[in-house]
Amino acid sequence: MAINKIQNHALHELVDPFLGFESDSKVRNMITDVAELAFQCLQSERDMRPSMEKVLENLKRIQGENGDTDNTEEVEIPADEVVLLKSDPPPLSPDSVNVNWICREATPNASS
Repeated sequence: MAINKIQNHALHELVDPFLGFESDSKVRNMITDVAELAFQCLQSERDMRPSMEKVLENLKRIQGENGDTDNTEEVEIPADEVVLLKSDPPPLSPDSVNVNWICREATPNASS
C-alpha cells in the first residue's frame, strides 16, 4: 500500500494530518524525503535496498537539512527515581517464573 501511495503521489493519504504535511513546507519536505527512503527500503530485490548504515546517514541528512540538528532532549528525573536506576535490577514481576526447572529423563511406566 505504501509503495502504491508513494508512486501515485498520494503521500498525504499516508500521513497523519496533525503532522502538518499540508500546511508546513518544512514538514512536507521531510516527510517526502523519508517516504523516498522508505520506498528504497521496500524494494523486493536485496541489492536495490540501502544498507542500514546508508539509511541512518540519509535520516541524519534529512534531519540536518531541515535545521533540526540538535535532537537532544533534557529530561528531569526525580532523585528517588535516580536511585532506582542505579540500584540492583528490579524485582521479578509476579508473572515471572523464578523456580528452577529440573529436566528428568522419561521413565517407563512401572505398571507396564
